[in-house]
Amino acid sequence: MASIKRVIPLLNRVLIQKLEAPKTTAGGIFLPDTKEQDLTMGKVIATGPGEKNIDGQLRKCLVNEGQTVLLPSYGGQVVFVNEEKLYIYRDTELVGIIN
Repeated sequence: MASIKRVIPLLNRVLIQKLEAPKTTAGGIFLPDTKEQDLTMGKVIATGPGEKNIDGQLRKCLVNEGQTVLLPSYGGQVVFVNEEKLYIYRDTELVGIIN
């Protein structure tokens, strides 16, 4: 199998890298691994060009590369790029943008 170097999403899809859950609290207390959960936040790595609306005009993706977004608790297509686990969502599935 060939090594994947880059993934460019199609239409209104977005490539997301999930952020890691913190290992310690703000006060420096270590959190046990048994309570570690997937953090529902991620960074936008790449976006597709968008999709055509009913009128046939191109609607650009709702998010841009580099933004931090809230993810739904389920869904997303898992892809591996250079042994890194990434996710592809539609831009309309994302819950919000974090500023």
